[in-house]
Amino acid sequence: MGVSKESNSYTFPFDTCETPNKKGIAQPYSVLTNIISCCIILYFLCYTTHFHTFLLLFSLFIFEVFHTFSHFIHIKGKLLYTLIHIAGFFVNVSFLNFMYHYTQQFPNNYYLLFLVGIIIVDIYCFFNLSFIYFLLTQILLFFAILCYYYPYLSSQIKYNIHLIILFIFIIYICFLNEKINCKRMLKTFPNFPFHAIIEVLGIIPIYLLVSTFYNL
Repeated sequence: MGVSKESNSYTFPFDTCETPNKKGIAQPYSVLTNIISCCIILYFLCYTTHFHTFLLLFSLFIFEVFHTFSHFIHIKGKLLYTLIHIAGFFVNVSFLNFMYHYTQQFPNNYYLLFLVGIIIVDIYCFFNLSFIYFLLTQILLFFAILCYYYPYLSSQIKYNIHLIILFIFIIYICFLNEKINCKRMLKTFPNFPFHAIIEVLGIIPIYLLVSTFYNL
């Protein structure tokens, strides 16, 4: 469980394991690492040559901007929480669009129904469960798109995808650890920004994703 005193549920980002400051930047370590991610995405975004690639990297950039801002300042209610979720959804939609244009293969109706099923579960999790659950559905949606198009990709892209999947898996395990052990960890080290470790790990799959696909 996280550090929020407003509720007993795991919410994002102020239940993550970096105790927020009452003044100034709420979670400066997470903000700094996310700014690095934004800069990486923006750099490769400037070198895209196709609209479907631009759309993918731009949607990822918007997601990271909202993500960064959410660690910068707290806005009451679920506005930022909702915007981050919507932005994550459009990253997946843009990824599907990218894969379609790159491979010229459109998913069959059964697979589209499978993706719609994941989206329905994702929406349910967003409105009824905590962040940790709809994060999983967003990851599953990304993996489902990867699985369908995997046979059409080159060996080098497949190798990078294996690394992306590995780091996403590690990051999700770290989120689960935060949910379960955050209070215990902060009790022992109250000023240590544990969540920033996850953000640093997140730079790796972001770099792999944008550096792999920016020129395709």
